[in-house]
Amino acid sequence: MDEPLVGNRVQNYRFFYIASGSAVCSLFMLLIITGYTAYISTHVGDLMVDMNLVMDDFEIIMPEIKNSLKILNDVCKHDNFTKNYGDICSENPLFLID
Repeated sequence: MDEPLVGNRVQNYRFFYIASGSAVCSLFMLLIITGYTAYISTHVGDLMVDMNLVMDDFEIIMPEIKNSLKILNDVCKHDNFTKNYGDICSENPLFLID
């Protein structure tokens, strides 16, 4: 027990204090990362509430989109429409309805 772990007695103390300082710095970094993660995770709950509101609105809007795509399909069937505005009608514009 009388012999130092690293080199002489001064080097042993220096090694001990450097290792202890590194451990304390690692602990602080871990606490900071954990605190930031906890802070971010509280906002996830708010995000989920907002997402539920968006999905409710999307369910309201979706039938209107389907009707608009049906109208687009009917317009694309008319010959003059593609001649005046170019070929904007695809082969299957009702991809969301299927």
